[in-house]
Amino acid sequence: MNVEHLSKTSAIIVLRRVLQNFYKHIKEMYQEKTHRNGTIRKEDLDRITIGNEYDVQRILFSLIRAIFPTARVEIADDAGYNSTRYDIIIDEYSVVIEVKCTRKNMNKRNLTEELGSDAFHYKADYLFFFIYDKENIIKNVDAFTKGYSRKKSEYGKDIEAIVNQSIKI
Repeated sequence: MNVEHLSKTSAIIVLRRVLQNFYKHIKEMYQEKTHRNGTIRKEDLDRITIGNEYDVQRILFSLIRAIFPTARVEIADDAGYNSTRYDIIIDEYSVVIEVKCTRKNMNKRNLTEELGSDAFHYKADYLFFFIYDKENIIKNVDAFTKGYSRKKSEYGKDIEAIVNQSIKI
């Protein structure tokens, strides 16, 4: 099978769109009505919930793997003093995606400490922090994402934070 190769710039754009629009996938796949002629029933989908970071990672990885077949999940790397675990890595583009899902016992300080540690240890040209803010602990998403974005020329790697928050009406 002949697979087209994306440029690094195109790959980053595609990944950014998948991450920014993750909530649209969740809404369309799990929350919207199913087609009356389909065999997948809404009641079955309602039993699927995002409980933690591993659930987010699984759903996200399935979306990314369809576009980037060489993507890998849960890869360990020696960081010198300690090993690090990459949630999702795409080696051919030197991209790492670190997935976070907020939980009831997590506050913004815990989250920012985890991100700071990950930013320091992860080896990649491009690091995405994908935060599924299930508990809505981030009050100003724009300020938060700006605060966790860095340029390679200044920090040795490009870092971009993308936040998806759950919306309850």
